[in-house]
Amino acid sequence: MKKFVLWLPVLFLLASLDRVAPDRTVPPAEAVVSTWDEAAPTFPGRNEGRFGLPGDPLNLVIVGRREAVRDALRSAGWTEIPTSARGSIRAGLEEFLAGRPVASFPPMNDYRLRGRRQDMNWAMPVRFLQERHHFRLWRTGTVDRSGRDFWWGSANYDLRVRWRDLSHVPDPDANRERDFIVSTIMNSPRQRGILILPAPQVPTEGENDKGYPFKTDGRVAVIDLR
Repeated sequence: MKKFVLWLPVLFLLASLDRVAPDRTVPPAEAVVSTWDEAAPTFPGRNEGRFGLPGDPLNLVIVGRREAVRDALRSAGWTEIPTSARGSIRAGLEEFLAGRPVASFPPMNDYRLRGRRQDMNWAMPVRFLQERHHFRLWRTGTVDRSGRDFWWGSANYDLRVRWRDLSHVPDPDANRERDFIVSTIMNSPRQRGILILPAPQVPTEGENDKGYPFKTDGRVAVIDLR
């Protein structure tokens, strides 16, 4: 078993062909808004997946400064996974060799929003390698009058691994993962308000870049942080 686990990083690196696409590393220009209603129409309804194909739907928006986001999520039991495959592999091996639960591995595939890879990955493992809660966050370049960022997020629940391409099969119901994330942050001292609001640009059903179906109610969780 230990040898199998140690070989897994090599397999995941070989399967990461989507990472060869260039990243638009220049941060988005800032736009200042007063409310979510002003920001909402500027947000895409989906991100971009492998080889530029339409990816997963928007179902999560967090309003807060970077460190407030990290503090709220860590205190709610989430683990930040490095955005590079090598970083995730290194962190996961350190956890495994130290005898701790492996939360930082496997790596999360790169998805893009307006050409940029995600700024943060977050996960909560359930069954090693196979099953986990997880979501990605992008800094949008939109801030409120206090200078807090609007983070665009896409969340779904990984059910199992599809071994032929080492991708995870997600729960088609994206609302369930959105609502689970809300439940974990509800009691955080950092949160000062959570609303589930309509976003007309979000599709209510479809398939992502890997052919996995999804369905939503077209609403997003807007989490306001201190």
